[in-house]
Amino acid sequence: MERQIYPYQFNDIKVHIAHLFSAYKSVNDLNTIASIKQMTKEQIYNTFYETDETIIYAVEKLMYMQISKEQVEKVLETLQTYVIPFEQPSNKQIEKVFRKIKKLKAPFISNEVLLESTYIGWNDLASNRKFIIYYDAQGRFNGFYGDISHQTVKGFCAICNKESNVALFMRKTRTSSDGQYTKKEDYICYDSTKCNQQLSDITQFYRFINKIHA
Repeated sequence: MERQIYPYQFNDIKVHIAHLFSAYKSVNDLNTIASIKQMTKEQIYNTFYETDETIIYAVEKLMYMQISKEQVEKVLETLQTYVIPFEQPSNKQIEKVFRKIKKLKAPFISNEVLLESTYIGWNDLASNRKFIIYYDAQGRFNGFYGDISHQTVKGFCAICNKESNVALFMRKTRTSSDGQYTKKEDYICYDSTKCNQQLSDITQFYRFINKIHA
């Protein structure tokens, strides 16, 4: 078994499987169900660059209309073993990215969180800041921070594009040598762990980064 998909790709697979399972329970037209089954199968296979017998067997289980919720969970557990977890950064990497921040307290990142994370974000309550670390498209380690509001509202997150408890994130950047700053802000999930669990499209995350850094 070779790990070959990222957490956001696994989340996308979960969305398609949930849609299929819901169709089994609510759709009566067999042609519609057959179409959803085929799209689900293709979506899963296209996510992996190489499918083995374990993946094929798991996907075929999903094609059984009488599949139970517990059996679906077993299939998801099988497919999750192919997920590439977020690479644990060293303290030196984090200190280098946030070299202007003194006495930065980086959080403990469990293996479970690493397995579910496209990025790592944490809130520092003392400074009212959210710190975010990630690997860019070239695999380079990077990060940034900004002010995060303690007040949350129901809304759509600029990172995962899902409805959640979001808070205003604001980043200040210097625009000229005279010390002038510009503010870039958007609403994102206050809870970054939940955000990662909902993130299924990596372009949303990079779009947010480009906006904040523009």
